[in-house]
Amino acid sequence: MLLEMMNKISDFISTPKTDARNAYEFSIWLEDKLVDDYDKLYKENPEVTYRLSQEVPDICATAEPGMSVDKILDFKNAISKEINKVEPFLYKESQK
Repeated sequence: MLLEMMNKISDFISTPKTDARNAYEFSIWLEDKLVDDYDKLYKENPEVTYRLSQEVPDICATAEPGMSVDKILDFKNAISKEINKVEPFLYKESQK
């Protein structure tokens, strides 16, 4: 489940799409995923789940329908920074 979520995040970040509706819908999905599936994600990798849940929901809350291309790019960059912070913990856990 965690790996699937991380792949979706990576796909979103790497896609050059700057569609406000797409970014807003993604933000809702990601925030819901972190909240609704927290326990399941935590069982897979406590460190990554905890770290993502600290900043990502606040970043997702900044997304809004009709946001400008600049704001979409800022949103993608903010999500990307958080993903980069947790990547070492993602692989560390999978090596156990």
